[in-house]
Amino acid sequence: MKTNSHSGIKSQCKGKTVFREFTKKGINKLAQQCGYKKRNRGKIKARNLIIGFMMMISKKINTYEAWASEVSALTGKAVTRQAIENRMKPETTTMLKMILDEKLRESLNQKKMERVKESAAKFKSIKLEDSTILNLPKELSEVFPGNVSQGEKGSQAKIHTLYNYTENTFSFLQLCNYTDNDQSLASTALPYLNEGDLLIRDMGFLVLNALEKLNLKGVYSISRKNSQIKLYDIYTEKEIDLVKELRKKHCIDKIVLVGKSKKLKMRLVILPVSSEQAAERRRKAKKDRDKRLNHNKEYYELLGYTIFITNIPETLCKAKEISELYGLRWRIEIIFKSWKSCFSLEKLVPSKCENPARIYSLIYLMLLYILLFHAVWYKVYQSKLKRHIELKLSLLKMSKFFIQHFYLLVILDKENKLRKQLKSQCCYDIRNDRLNAMEKYEKMAA
Repeated sequence: MKTNSHSGIKSQCKGKTVFREFTKKGINKLAQQCGYKKRNRGKIKARNLIIGFMMMISKKINTYEAWASEVSALTGKAVTRQAIENRMKPETTTMLKMILDEKLRESLNQKKMERVKESAAKFKSIKLEDSTILNLPKELSEVFPGNVSQGEKGSQAKIHTLYNYTENTFSFLQLCNYTDNDQSLASTALPYLNEGDLLIRDMGFLVLNALEKLNLKGVYSISRKNSQIKLYDIYTEKEIDLVKELRKKHCIDKIVLVGKSKKLKMRLVILPVSSEQAAERRRKAKKDRDKRLNHNKEYYELLGYTIFITNIPETLCKAKEISELYGLRWRIEIIFKSWKSCFSLEKLVPSKCENPARIYSLIYLMLLYILLFHAVWYKVYQSKLKRHIELKLSLLKMSKFFIQHFYLLVILDKENKLRKQLKSQCCYDIRNDRLNAMEKYEKMAA
């Protein structure tokens, strides 16, 4: 078969397995809406711009020359670095954000159709909300203002996400300012949650107004308690002295009122942590640079416990199960780690860039690349290996494999060989002494 590419890539048929979500018709429609495509015969089609970028960053390179080279290899037509650079404009940023949002919606709709309803499931789905900070070159501080260290202004951006653990997809991936704290984002997830869902998030998102709305919507939630939230006795409405109560008994599981004004009826679950974990928490607390924090004796004493605020009734989950469910939150931390260590999200941002559109485009393209991995590729091969009960894919191992072999995934179609490599390189080690991550989740979801 003849090819249009000087590198021998069959651009019209290869890559369909990986890129079937990125159809020309759908992308061209969005490109026209936002002004990226103004003529019927544009030299760099939106789809080729996206795929060329993904092929480039799979080699951990990010330059206009390399990007132009990949687009040229993909299309068989010469593309210059100047042509790529000319595409770094607000219309491109708008287009990429629209494509990302569209692909998120399509992914969610597809997952909903394929969901397997288990009669024994305690929750319709388990969703994890969190955010991560991207450290950018300090030269970008005017566009992406960050923290100030030793009088020098840094540059940072924040990605806020709601991850559906049950279906391995994202409800949203939102690019925010560094100054948007988690409390200000606490209500963002509400439209993406349904009655019977379980939302797990860290103490930074514990805002009483949002918590009240979750309760009214019938959404289960588990959060860590922060030091600012006050607890009151359900009968006397007097403030609870947790330290005093924990000196009498080391575990607490009871209904309390949360918040001085709201007085929300919630379940309080307090469990002790190991002495090693408590010691590590106290070491970190002593290193806190914010002198406004009230690290008194009682504060350090409470670090020996994990304090949960939840609306899950005891008839549905015991105290230990609440702790185990909250432990699933590590998954979003692993995802963030894969973004930075495997996909090199921070390292690929060019320093001394004076074009904000290029940085926005880079971040949205990287999020598209990550979504392609999670919602398409990882999902496909997870299901293909499902019949091998003893094999469970590791997210980090799979991320590394994807980035290392992405170019071959586009140009080759050797399914059997690929599946053998996944079994040997991307699965958890079989262990009898403890459960792996997927086994923990399956145990909690059953």
